[in-house]
Amino acid sequence: MKAVLYKDLQQVRHNGAMLVVVIIGITMPLLLIAGITPMGLDAKAGGTMLQFAILSLTMGLAPTLSLDAIRDDLGNGTIVAVRACGRPLRQYFTAQLAYAIIPITALSLALMTFAYLDAPVLRTNIAGPRGIVLAFTPTLASLALYFWSIVIKGKALIMTTTTLVPGVRADGSADAQTGTIGTDMSGITADSVASSLRPPLAIRVTDMTFGYKRDRPVLEHINLDVPAGQSLGILGYNGVGKTTLFGVITGLLRPQGGSAAINADVFHSMREVFQLTDSGNLSPTMTIRENLKFRAMLYATHDDPHPIDLRHLDQLPMIQAFELGEHLDKKVRDLSSGLKKRAGIVAGMLFDPRLILLDEPTNAVDPVTRQLLIDLMKQLKADGRTILTITHDLDYCWEVTDRVVILDDRHLIKDCRLVDFADIDDFKQAATLGRGRAHVDFGLSR
Repeated sequence: MKAVLYKDLQQVRHNGAMLVVVIIGITMPLLLIAGITPMGLDAKAGGTMLQFAILSLTMGLAPTLSLDAIRDDLGNGTIVAVRACGRPLRQYFTAQLAYAIIPITALSLALMTFAYLDAPVLRTNIAGPRGIVLAFTPTLASLALYFWSIVIKGKALIMTTTTLVPGVRADGSADAQTGTIGTDMSGITADSVASSLRPPLAIRVTDMTFGYKRDRPVLEHINLDVPAGQSLGILGYNGVGKTTLFGVITGLLRPQGGSAAINADVFHSMREVFQLTDSGNLSPTMTIRENLKFRAMLYATHDDPHPIDLRHLDQLPMIQAFELGEHLDKKVRDLSSGLKKRAGIVAGMLFDPRLILLDEPTNAVDPVTRQLLIDLMKQLKADGRTILTITHDLDYCWEVTDRVVILDDRHLIKDCRLVDFADIDDFKQAATLGRGRAHVDFGLSR
């Protein structure tokens, strides 16, 4: 997949330490081999020098190409972006495998060719079976590290699942025929007609239990229906599993019991689902422009090869609204927290999602960014988008959400509509579960 390879190469280009390691990993073997003939080494000593050269190439490149890429992608939201574009995850694995073994294999073969031409004493060994084994040693090492990184560092990738299910209905069943009313009018009741007029479900979570360790559940027996077009706030104290719930809904985490489903009759592809992570789904070593190009390459199709105008990014309304034009060529890691949040939101919204999952979008942002986000969510809600927001910002909930649910002690303990509260103070009292304390003794008084 070209997009993943593009991202990997840009990350190496922008990472000074990694670039130095790569250069040393290539230069050192060349110098070792180039010194064999001038030093007058015999075949045995020259063979030892060649082995050191291959070892140097392996140690310099294999960890960089095989380990760092997947580990970084898990941390910076790239995996979320790849899944959101609707492509099967196997394409990501294939691209990373190519990135891990093709460059190091080509360099190893080039190094052996150079040794064969530059050091005549090595030609007999290089042309034999030992030379072939030595030539592909870096490839085998890189391949081993690649699989190790998947099993150990990226084992969460293997646990991803598909949650896009057709015909999700309020009774928990899934109807392959999309659950529409047929021509047979027999047996139709007032309740069934009223039910057919309700918005279809966007998301259904049924008796879902999840834990990172089987005997320590983070969430237990969660039941949650989200109608299409609703703006839902997900509240709860730190560590109760709010972000974990998002992971289960989008299929990044596989539940131990129960199920979570996104209605494929409402959202026809994961391309219509946008999840904002803590990282903003942006690679920190790449610029905003490069991150947007990576996203555009992910979302490109034969019918729509250019989903956004990369040549005139600064003229796009979303870029202008969030005032990112002058920051497009800055690395994400050099941006303030507010600008990172703006860039992450823009990176997802440019591809017109219908289901939007935001994880603490107003956390650590300035008042202007917060108000921009609130205004955007209000417009999206008016446009019929389905929005789920994990937040501690109760004022944001009051302005943006139709409904809130509260998680506590592994369970969903409260589910209420905003219209049921007399005022914001009444809502805040309910949202904090009555745990607010006016007087706290910190032991500072004398």
